[in-house]
Amino acid sequence: MGRKVTVYKPTSVLYTKDQLMNVFKSHDADGDGKLSREELKKAFKYLGSRWCSYRAEQALRCTDANDDGCIDEKELEKLVDYTLERRYTIV
Repeated sequence: MGRKVTVYKPTSVLYTKDQLMNVFKSHDADGDGKLSREELKKAFKYLGSRWCSYRAEQALRCTDANDDGCIDEKELEKLVDYTLERRYTIV
């Protein structure tokens, strides 16, 4: 008699708002409280984005209210909401 083999499928869990907030805050490399385009690219790469440059550019367009080219503390929540809509997952 053969053995029964159990196959597990990998599962994905969506990031929470708090987890995304922590991801973005941890990518503030220079500690100035703002996320630059380069810091955003690295954060989206960390999240698994295939096109991190494109995603960073789109995120800036959608969430940079004062058009300074960076995401500050006031704009961070909007960035997190934008990212939640894209349904990034923890693999």
